[in-house]
Amino acid sequence: MTCLVSLPALAFTLLGTAHADHRPLTGPGDPTPILGRAIVTSVEGAIIAVDPATVPCTQIATFEDVLGGDPPGTNFDGLLESGGLLFAERFQGQSLSYSGLFDVVSGVIEGPLALQQGLPGQNLDVFLFNSNVLAGLGHLGYPDIDAIGEGSMAILFPLPQSKVSFELVGGNGGSATLTFYRNDGSLIDTITISGLADLAYGFETADGTSSIAGILIQNTDPSGIGLDNVCHFGGVVGTHALTWGQLKVLYH
Repeated sequence: MTCLVSLPALAFTLLGTAHADHRPLTGPGDPTPILGRAIVTSVEGAIIAVDPATVPCTQIATFEDVLGGDPPGTNFDGLLESGGLLFAERFQGQSLSYSGLFDVVSGVIEGPLALQQGLPGQNLDVFLFNSNVLAGLGHLGYPDIDAIGEGSMAILFPLPQSKVSFELVGGNGGSATLTFYRNDGSLIDTITISGLADLAYGFETADGTSSIAGILIQNTDPSGIGLDNVCHFGGVVGTHALTWGQLKVLYH
């Protein structure tokens, strides 16, 4: 199932432009982010693209509530909490390998869905990109500029969602893979986005059920991508699969 998504149709907003200097997400020689269209493809048709403005946003993760700063920003080695959501590298039960600079996550999740942090310096980073954004760290590790944005990112929702939206920033025409999971760890659908740009994306379940418990984001975009403004229907951050150690946000 393929959907051609245009800016006017979904009211996408351009968030920034490429920098001339070597910065995370916008290294030297990168093309200017695409302004026109992104191609969104659903493997199963169980998740469909929607106007992000239609997604209820009772809570939002902006990453302004955690340490960030100018690049390379702040390294987080544990689970990261922002805006009522938890973030890490991947989900428990999944394995990690690499393709060039980029993380490649595979494997079957054995529920309930729970987060798995990456190795120290290879988990998550928050830095200033117009505003604070979240980026996965590739295997080159923090603070290498070529690691920031190349790593995978996993989102765990406190309550299953029927609609979600978020912004993928720093896109330079590459591609991203979004994998949607239920609370028991089973797969809902896999979405691919090509022609990445600094855009907002909205998604909902095709049957209208509140079944989106987590999303894994991987990419192969030049210089990587970041995540910002994750909108969701709010709730309390779940602790069913977390220890006190996991709940502590580790950074240096």
